[in-house]
Amino acid sequence: MTALALDRVSVTLGGARILDALSYEVEPGEWVALIGPNGAGKTTALRAVAGLVPYGGRLRVFDHDAGAIARKQLARQVALVPQVPLIPGDITVREYVLLGRTPHLGYFGSEGRTDLRA
Repeated sequence: MTALALDRVSVTLGGARILDALSYEVEPGEWVALIGPNGAGKTTALRAVAGLVPYGGRLRVFDHDAGAIARKQLARQVALVPQVPLIPGDITVREYVLLGRTPHLGYFGSEGRTDLRA
């Protein structure tokens, strides 16, 4: 099973082609570094994987078409922490990390003991 597969993924924003036919596969447990000059499309590629920008081509997460996965389910599999996050000034690191549990909770749900211990 492939954790992430991009097959000719392209992104056009504001009429400009940001990514052009990017293909790559990531196996479970594999670490990947995106390296390139400013403006090369590294962040845009990550945003496409997270479902934050529209894309063309084929993108699969754990062998499922990312476009067909419900947003909540995709959020359980893919997370993105931006380089310059918008963090309220009064939030603690612990609270910020716990935001990653949000897709796993029901409406109006709160973290359980296991979440808080981790």
